[in-house]
Amino acid sequence: MKPKALFSCLQGHDWIYRRIGGKSWVGYHDKIKQDLIEHKVTVVARNDGSKKLTEQVRITPKGLSKLSILVMQHAK
Repeated sequence: MKPKALFSCLQGHDWIYRRIGGKSWVGYHDKIKQDLIEHKVTVVARNDGSKKLTEQVRITPKGLSKLSILVMQHAK
């Protein structure tokens, strides 16, 4: 499955969304509570000495198991 299709599938099944005006994906709270996804926040130092926060949604091993079923259903 291509990344764009995967993100579309995750968004369509209420796993992730983007805040208005935001660039990064955010996980729905119920999926975080179910331990299907987690947020990784990293502080990156810029060349000018300032710092930037980057956010990533990560799928947990438990989430991968459930996602494999979802993707197989989506592919049909």
